[in-house]
Amino acid sequence: MTDGITLAALNAALVSLDDVAGVETARRLLECGVAPIEIMTACEKSLTEIGEKYARGEYFIAGLIMAGDLMSRIIELVTPRLVAGAETNSARGRVLIGTVQGDIHGLGKNIAGALLSAYGFSVRDLGVDVVCEDFVRECREFKPDIVGLSVLLSTCYPHLAETIRALRELRGQKEKPAIFISGAQVTPQTKERYGADYYAETAFDTVHLCQKLAGCDPPPPA
Repeated sequence: MTDGITLAALNAALVSLDDVAGVETARRLLECGVAPIEIMTACEKSLTEIGEKYARGEYFIAGLIMAGDLMSRIIELVTPRLVAGAETNSARGRVLIGTVQGDIHGLGKNIAGALLSAYGFSVRDLGVDVVCEDFVRECREFKPDIVGLSVLLSTCYPHLAETIRALRELRGQKEKPAIFISGAQVTPQTKERYGADYYAETAFDTVHLCQKLAGCDPPPPA
């Protein structure tokens, strides 16, 4: 890599919310042969740093919106390379994902969805602010092996609890769909409290978990 086109430069552009430099650096990294997985890893790292800046009061809601738009553009740029470089296998399973009602945060979910698609899973992303009834309806229609519920705001935990109860009732005594939760504030204790089967801390942890549940390839390097 030359002319400052490095993963560190991508991280700096993303954290500073420089949309022009961020997208162009990601594009140049792909042209230089940098693995799409490495670019996605840099995006996830940057996302964590942006969240920390927001927590410290250095960024506000407008900054998070800008970050969301920027990350979405890079995901759109990188995803075709991810999918092209992965061996698809329909037997790996179906994954339904979405951010629970009342929560509009979708960056981590979007990265996880792109990675899961790249590793051969059939993914249906319901987006953000998804009500319980929509998760249940899509479960009946899509018949996923795994359902991932994303939540960042603790004020949305009642909706998380409602959705998990409904999904567990829908599956009855069956093992599927397995239910996992993910989000910056989610912990093993959150999983236990609200009755999810598993939890994933990061987007790459989500891939690791789904691969384990599907009994397929070893996890990708994070």
